[in-house]
Formats: sequence, structure tokens, C-alpha cells
Amino acid sequence: MGNCKWLVLGVIICAFWSCKKTEATDPEIIVENLYVESIDSNLVSISYKLSHLGYQETGVSYYKKSNPTAVKVVNAFREDDRLKLSLQSLEPNTEYVFKVFYKQNDEQKINDKEYNVKTLSTELAKYNLIIREANIECDVDGNFSVDIEGDNLVNLNLSELDIKVNLNRVTVGYPVKLQDNKYKINIKGKVNAVNQNYAIQGYYKGREIFFQTANFVFGGEGYWLTYQPTSLPRIFYPSVLNNEIYSFSEDQIFKWNAADQRLSVIANLQRGTVYLGGAGIQFNGQLFFPATGNSHLSENDPSVINNYPEGYSYLPATDKWTAYPFKVHSTVKGRYVLNSNYFIHKNELYLVYSLADDAGGYPAVPKRADNFIYHYNKLTEQFEEKAKLDTEIINYHFVSLNNQLYLLGLVPVFDQGFKVSATFAVFKVDDNFKSNEVYRGGTVKNPLTFFPKNVVAYDQKILISVAVDDFKLFDPAEMKLYQVGLRNGIDRMYLGGFFDYNNKLHFTADGYTYEFSIVKGR
Repeated sequence: MGNCKWLVLGVIICAFWSCKKTEATDPEIIVENLYVESIDSNLVSISYKLSHLGYQETGVSYYKKSNPTAVKVVNAFREDDRLKLSLQSLEPNTEYVFKVFYKQNDEQKINDKEYNVKTLSTELAKYNLIIREANIECDVDGNFSVDIEGDNLVNLNLSELDIKVNLNRVTVGYPVKLQDNKYKINIKGKVNAVNQNYAIQGYYKGREIFFQTANFVFGGEGYWLTYQPTSLPRIFYPSVLNNEIYSFSEDQIFKWNAADQRLSVIANLQRGTVYLGGAGIQFNGQLFFPATGNSHLSENDPSVINNYPEGYSYLPATDKWTAYPFKVHSTVKGRYVLNSNYFIHKNELYLVYSLADDAGGYPAVPKRADNFIYHYNKLTEQFEEKAKLDTEIINYHFVSLNNQLYLLGLVPVFDQGFKVSATFAVFKVDDNFKSNEVYRGGTVKNPLTFFPKNVVAYDQKILISVAVDDFKLFDPAEMKLYQVGLRNGIDRMYLGGFFDYNNKLHFTADGYTYEFSIVKGR
């Protein structure tokens, strides 16, 4: 009887796992890091990755843009860790459209994203331009040099030849003869110091004569950012309070349930409290959100609308919002609230924001701006005006490191008394908010102009994010700014913010969350 009991139990367990197996679904396969390797008059070479194995075959379906019913299919082959294929016997100077497909469980699935490519004309393809190096090495600043080989290049009018790498113009040298009608032209330029593929395009008299992607690799010793994806929710701008992740979007407040691995709605979002892209900072048991320009009906006269900056804090435990209006700073007369953010220094919370006469254009220098600093009084639970910045600066951030406050941003560059551009600078700030410049990048002719998106203290240094492929590290001990390389490019477009969770730093890109660290080496 005992043996029978165990036999029955075994059958039940087997049946249970059999059911679990049939309920499992195949993971969604995503097309990653697709790029066109080269374009000729009758051939296009394509390379891409798929996020998961488990497919039976893959490739692309393509057609002429002018004839979408005549679809052709080409299967891909694997080379190293990438999938490659070529569209052959194409017509010159013609636009084609292609999509990636894969077959899974005998079902063909086509990726929704369409890619457009145009072949070269027969006339312009005659120069037969090509870069033969498998890898193009760049230094710590991203400087590179490489030769482009081709036929009859001596016949080109160099003043009408325009070559770009990653859409940025490069310096083009004179043709040097190799043999017979073969020549080479050296190009020099600058890219972000990351291991990444960039497109190289050549135009002659405004028409494309060359297209090739190349693998750029960082060749020196420097700082490297390594990252790994996490199972955290897809949130563009997470807010963290007591190691709990919150998201404020779509008129609702979400909380991440780590045990169930899902977001749960905990409350409705009060309108006007959190602007798009806003993340809260944790202080005094609350989340504080940056000040924005808000409009309110006058209490004395409902026909009058008052406009002024207003910040908010949120206490999840009681679903309580607290408003912090700054009524002394009216935004009625066309003044804009810019650069609103918080920082914590010596266990005190500060709010900064600018009132500018316009939103500014490149390099985003407003005509006139006032930069205010407010201190949060923990006794009165109100913000009190502390100071105004004593230096002209835009796109700025404060960061506290070892009880020393730093100010980073763009300052004006003057040439013969005129404000001509802006360049990156770093200041030390004392307890009275008097600033002293300690670093200035670039020169008058070549300013170091970039827009710091996020800034955070990291390992006795200051980490600055600019874009998904552009991170920088400022070392206050050396007073130097370093480019941070990426071992592998991040296949995303939009960079979110930094946040600390489980005592580890993370960043978001397109809503995906990555845990990261920075090491020094080759």
C-alpha cells in the first residue's frame, strides 16, 4: 500500500510538471543592433543580432519601394556572434525596404520595423571606395585616423567631397597613389571613445558615393563602463524611497513589487505635480519633485490667473502631496522655469531653478536668467531662499562629494567682448554659495560644448551622462575630465536618469534598467 501511495504521488507530480511545461511560452525574440554594413550600386550588406536563440531560421524580406508587392526573401548566416546577409542583383539608384523575420515553432514572424536603404548610382559607384581595416582604433579622446581606398580618386574635386562619420564631418587628406589607378585618402575625425559601429558616408557634389559601417575600438587605457540588464520594471524615470521603486506616469502612481516582479497601482497621480521626465529625490521620508511653472486661479479674483514656480513632495504611506509655491517669482511675463533640480549637501536638501527670458537655442544661452537656490527647513517644512548663483551658467548641476559642493555646467565663451558660444566648466562652491572655477574645457575656437543630462557622485569622482553612448568622469583630485568608454554600445536611443537601488547604481535607457560599474584599464 505504501508503494502504491508513492506511485500515485509520482504520477501526480509528473502530471503537474507536464502541465507546467505545456503552459510555458517561448520568449519574445527582439531584433538588436541592426546596421547596414555597406552599399553599392547593386548590393547591400546587412548585419544584426537576435536577442534569443530558439529560432529555426532568420533573414529579411525586401522589395523595391515603388513595387511593394514584389517581395523577395534572403536568409541570413551566422558569423561569430552576428547574423549577416546580402541583398544582391539590385537596381542602381533605387530605394528598397526590408524587414527582419525569424521562424519559431514552424511559424514565420516578421518584425514590425521597416528599414529603408538606397543603392548608389552606377556613375558614382565607379570610385569603388572601401575601408579595409576590420577595426578602427581611437584614442582616449575619440580621435581616429583611417584610409579609404578607391579607384581614380585623383579625379575627384576635393572641395566637393564631403565625408562624415556618425553624421559628423571629418578632415579629408589628398589622394595618395597605391598602384595603377588605385589611390587612398586619409580621413581624421573624432567619435565617442566607445567600442561601437559607426556609419561612414561619402558625398560628392551632394550625391552619396560611399556608405560603410566600421567597428571603432578604444585603444588606450582609460575608464570603462560595464553594464548588465536587470529584471526591474520598464520605467523611464524611477523614483526610489526607502529602497522601494515608484513610477509616476499616466495619471497614476505605481509601486514595484519585487516579490511578484510587477508594478501595482497604489494611487492616482495629482495633476500638475510631476512633469514628464521628472523623478523624485528621497529626503526626510518623502519624495521631492522639481519645481515647474504652474498656473492657479487667484483666490481673490477667479478671473485672474497667477503663474509661478511650484514644487511638490509626496508621502506614499498616506498618499499626501505637499505644494511649495514660489509666488515671488512670477512667470507671467514670458519667463521660463529651467534647470529645476535638487541636491543634498551635508544632510540638507536644496532646490535650484532658473527663471529665463526665453528657452534658449543652441548652445542654449538664454538672453537673461536668474538662478535661485532654496534651502529646505526641516523644522518649518518649507523652502527658504538661500542665494542666487554668482556666475552665469546654464544646464547646470550641483553634486556633493566628500562634503565639498561642486557646480557643473556650461559657461559663456567670449571673443572680443561678444558671447560666441558655451563651454563646460566646473566650480567649487563654498558654504555661502560663492563659486570658484577649477576646470574649463576647450578653447575659444573649440569649446567643449555638451549638455550634462545627469550627474552623480561615483567613487570619489563625478559621473556625467550626456547620451546613451556618451559618459564622462570628472576627477576633482586631478582636475581632469575623462571620456568613459563602453565595452559594448547600448542599443537604445533615449537616456533616462541615474538611481540607487539595493546599494547599486543603475541607469535607464528607453525605459530599460541597467546596473553598471566603472573600471579603469584597457
